[in-house]
Amino acid sequence: MTQPQSFAALLETFIQRDGRRVRQLSSAIANRFGAAQQIPHNTISRWLRGEVKKPRNWSDIVKLAAVLKLNQNELDQLLEAAGHSASPSLMRASTHESVPALFAAWQPQDADRTPFQAPPRLSTFVGRTAVVGQLSRYLRSQDSSRLCGLLGMAGLGKTSLANHLAYRLRSHFPDGILWIALEQTNTLAALQGLAAAYGESVADYIDVATRSAKVRELLAAKRALLILDNAANDEEIRPLLPPSGQCAVLITSRRQDLAVLDTAYRPELPPFDPAEQESLALFSRILGAERTDKEQEQLQQAATLLGHLPLAIDIAANRLKHEPGWTTKRMLARLQTAQSRLAFLVRGDRSVKRSFALSYQSLKRNDQGLFAVLGLFVGADFSAQLAAELAERPSEQVEDGLRRLFSASLVQAGRNGRYRLHPLLRDYTSSLEHDPNLRHRFIRLFLAYAQSRADDHIALEQENSNIFAALTMVQESEAAADYVNSVIALFPFWQSQGYLEKAQPYLQQAESAARRQSYQKGLMLVLHHQGFTAMKQGQPEQAELYYQEALDLARQSHDINETSALLLKLGALAHRRGQYEDAATFYNESLSLARDLGDENRAAGLLINLGLVAAVQGQVSEAAAYYEEALALVKAIENVDLTIIVLQNLGSLLDERGDYAQAKTHYQEGLSLAEALNDPELRSRLLGNLGLVACHLGNYAEAAAQFRAGLALAEKSGLTVQVCRQQANLGYVSTLRGHYRRANAHYQSALRLARELGFPEDLSVILNQMGDCAMKQDRYLEAEDYFEEARETAVSINLTREIALSQYGMAQLAALRGNVAEARRLGRESRQVLAGIGHKKANEVWWWLRELPGEAD
Repeated sequence: MTQPQSFAALLETFIQRDGRRVRQLSSAIANRFGAAQQIPHNTISRWLRGEVKKPRNWSDIVKLAAVLKLNQNELDQLLEAAGHSASPSLMRASTHESVPALFAAWQPQDADRTPFQAPPRLSTFVGRTAVVGQLSRYLRSQDSSRLCGLLGMAGLGKTSLANHLAYRLRSHFPDGILWIALEQTNTLAALQGLAAAYGESVADYIDVATRSAKVRELLAAKRALLILDNAANDEEIRPLLPPSGQCAVLITSRRQDLAVLDTAYRPELPPFDPAEQESLALFSRILGAERTDKEQEQLQQAATLLGHLPLAIDIAANRLKHEPGWTTKRMLARLQTAQSRLAFLVRGDRSVKRSFALSYQSLKRNDQGLFAVLGLFVGADFSAQLAAELAERPSEQVEDGLRRLFSASLVQAGRNGRYRLHPLLRDYTSSLEHDPNLRHRFIRLFLAYAQSRADDHIALEQENSNIFAALTMVQESEAAADYVNSVIALFPFWQSQGYLEKAQPYLQQAESAARRQSYQKGLMLVLHHQGFTAMKQGQPEQAELYYQEALDLARQSHDINETSALLLKLGALAHRRGQYEDAATFYNESLSLARDLGDENRAAGLLINLGLVAAVQGQVSEAAAYYEEALALVKAIENVDLTIIVLQNLGSLLDERGDYAQAKTHYQEGLSLAEALNDPELRSRLLGNLGLVACHLGNYAEAAAQFRAGLALAEKSGLTVQVCRQQANLGYVSTLRGHYRRANAHYQSALRLARELGFPEDLSVILNQMGDCAMKQDRYLEAEDYFEEARETAVSINLTREIALSQYGMAQLAALRGNVAEARRLGRESRQVLAGIGHKKANEVWWWLRELPGEAD
């Protein structure tokens, strides 16, 4: 047997049907029965929560029933659920003269016949907090001309928002809420409907002008909200507008060019805001909070693919909920491809594609053709000029066409006079008829753009997505010299923006194209860039193969400039591997060619590298001489990049000598310049340098912050070498702070990368630091293994500094084991080398030796 509903449940049903909140109902009771008879809103709230099972005064229930406009049967249900008798029994039992009047209050009155024509309340309405607040305040204001427009593309939820406002503002419009779905009626019928809402007829007035005048006369004294949904043009709106006065009007439309709304209030209505998680809120409303929380990541991906369009998310969620066989994972897979997205977004009489088609079909044929062209643009936005070039139409004609598409809400305004296309509208364009040559025009347009704007990185960044799209469209068999030249032109931009990993497949395709067409110069340059990319990604062996083949091609073609450049790269590779004699040979040959060419920039870079080779071998004075010559040259030619590098290297020399203040000055000057250039590698390196100075000065928190910032830059830009070094730096500062577990984790990451990179200098530095860390944790056998491997690695490349540091570590271990003689021998050898190269560690070793038993000086 079905249990009768509780008082709280029954009351909730009636209040939800009414649409007003408890505060509004409390105010309505006061307005109807007088302030003395008002029921406090918190009393009604307690009834709803079930905290009060049987209200003490049955008369309060009757007053609330009157405001809720319950019929007698509903009133009796409510009274009986509260434990009272039905209304006839109460009337018979009471002798008070006010009781009949009270029961008469719930009978229909003229005021209760105010029209409320809004469609049923939508239970899935979510979000839009800001615009709901803005519109509510404006529509409730005392402005004598409250005209609002909700404008935007199909699927944004304009009608849903208007529906929500109708229920929200119901109590503020005592003469009702009027709703006209303009796409379902004509002007004469709409005017008759407005009059009928107030019991009047204007059927005798057969022309629009006269009928409109009569309806305006009727509405002049009304305080009502008129909602005109889905307006298509000004002609159907104007006759329906009430005179200025008490009425407020809300118009929804896809048209942005309605003249009637030129002076109206028009808040922006974009797709759902990802930051506000409105899309997830809609998924949660339909699928339930538990499932949405569990599958949040996948649903967020789906919302992104759907462009956070409310209609699309609503359809997707309901299909997921009600149709068998769907999982979120399967739905997400279906949404990944543009061809299947719109086909998926259909449920019953609702279809995103059909909604878009209505807007598209309203266009003239010429504008339909332009709209179809725009689907090829894949970036955040596009320019009218490039759209004109792609469409092969005059710029002025395309600019006018784009304005008309904007008026139809088929494109939106983008950055700096550019235009945007919603992702699902882009999908829709793929179903339209296209010029068969359009794809090839798009490829040619952006390959030419890449070459003509090679030095304008701002312009390239603006069109970056379209350039990548054009490169992707080129089939391997189609790639020709034009493709190769575009990739070569783009490489400096890709390098500066950290796009090397993304660029790799295009470099490979350019290499294949150059080989297939025997395009030797193009192949040489592509191989050069591939070698650079391989180095940055920690693949030195592959880099050497690329560089060596490119060098052979450069020598064959007597290209002195490219020969010098490749010798520089091979020198850098040998340098990284600790092959210092080979590095110096490559650098010196490259320097000679650079001077012959008069290339001062390259000459300065080579002087810097020769300084590095000298420094790493302990030839401090030679290194300083190279750096000073380089600094004078880069300042003379105003080369900021090389100035940064010289400042960094001079800082390193000063750092090793213990002159931290001057080292920090050089590093900070270099970092400021690197930030102005937005060079991620230079910034990461200098942040590491500044972090090491902070370590030496005991500012460990500052050091850790700088190392983390440098690591983040390196990871974002795919700079494997810098990732390795910053992990080692974080291990070093964690050791100094006594955070050994954290230090071990950082060092293990750094060690793995150093071994993969095959760079012995980095490997020996990391192993020595790991030996120090292990020794501080009393893990002496482990420390010994690290110091031994560090020494062997350093000896293999004649890395004097690290040989001496590993010997110092082994000396400390010998002392801890009581072998003072061995400790003294190793310590003295270490100090002699460190003092010879002017390393600051020499003083530490000297004091350590002084503290050994029997050490006189």
